Amino acid sequence: MNTVTIVIETVTTGTGFNIFYQNMRQLFYLFTKKPGKYSEVRNKQIPANVTVVEVDTTNEKAVCAKIKDLGLKPSAIFSLSDGFVEIACRVAYDFGCVANDPELIALCRNKQALRDRLQKIGVKTPEHHLLPAKLTDTYKNYPYIVKPNSGTGSMGVLIAHDFAELEQCHARLKPQYSEILLEEMLLGPLISNEVFVSDGKVLDLGLTSRVLSDFPYFVEEGYSFPMDVGPNKVEIFQISKQILEKLGYQHGPVHIEYILTATGPVLVEINPRLAGGPIGNMLLYCLQENIYHSICQEYLTGKGATEFNLQAEHGMAVVSVFATVEGVLAGLELDLAKKYPGIVKIEILKVIGDKLALAHDYSGEILRVYATGKTSEEAYYRTLAAKNAVKIQLK
Repeated sequence: MNTVTIVIETVTTGTGFNIFYQNMRQLFYLFTKKPGKYSEVRNKQIPANVTVVEVDTTNEKAVCAKIKDLGLKPSAIFSLSDGFVEIACRVAYDFGCVANDPELIALCRNKQALRDRLQKIGVKTPEHHLLPAKLTDTYKNYPYIVKPNSGTGSMGVLIAHDFAELEQCHARLKPQYSEILLEEMLLGPLISNEVFVSDGKVLDLGLTSRVLSDFPYFVEEGYSFPMDVGPNKVEIFQISKQILEKLGYQHGPVHIEYILTATGPVLVEINPRLAGGPIGNMLLYCLQENIYHSICQEYLTGKGATEFNLQAEHGMAVVSVFATVEGVLAGLELDLAKKYPGIVKIEILKVIGDKLALAHDYSGEILRVYATGKTSEEAYYRTLAAKNAVKIQLK
């Protein structure tokens, strides 16, 4: 195991540790600013070929210095977390590893700049603009979506039905984010196209449907995969393919979100990394192969994949369970939920004694219920049934 791979943060729930399993014969270093946020670290379930390194992963110079201090000669450097893909890309460039153009990754993470670029090449995106520091009551087409311009994980995605709510959203986001985006609220199903780019070749991983709930802020509640949306399926992948080719994207997974409006698909954003934890888990099942292995190989060699095939009768879905009242988690009753048909996993994201607040984003998740079915729709209804059987005890 002489190959050294550095992963600069994964998603908060720890999904992505999958790459450390599956008999991968290489040394991994997980660079993280807060090791305790990963359940695997807290529970000391880290495989023998993984070393956890604490470092300020928001600081490119600190990460580079740590690599040199440890005497590492990395063969691959990447991130599985949206907030760190740009730094990981820049560090990979510094050490001569396979990486996308760092400026392209920076563009993808700037929602306003990316949409401006896409509109110039004829891609439909929501109408949008950055909010000024001081608001005036000049907005007429409520409701609006209000979000950080470089946000991640649905953190801080709010909705404003009138100017009073817009002021509240602005006041809530302003202390945390330097730029706040206002965009039109499009009506239609939200889906995502998961793709993988290998040495410039764009490969389709399928479509995922996403169900939104209002808590009163937008939080993704459910996913189902793979999704067949009829004629849109081919059209959407072709849009994704043409965009990534024009942008010059070269390596790794990409998560592209669309809203299927009455006049056709409208691109919401491009995330230059594998989709969040739930979709990563579903890809493992629906592809019947380890997508994380393909990611590693791409960044190790620059050409890790040639095609992906969704397996027949392999639909999967997940729904998240959030707190509906505030309190301290005192217990979970899952026995009945686990007995429902198709339930393959209940992923616990909180521990007894954690303080639960009303959900505004993913940080409010208590657990996720995964189910399989012959179709994604069947799997989704199974997750909903099992979700309702979960009993949460608070004190």
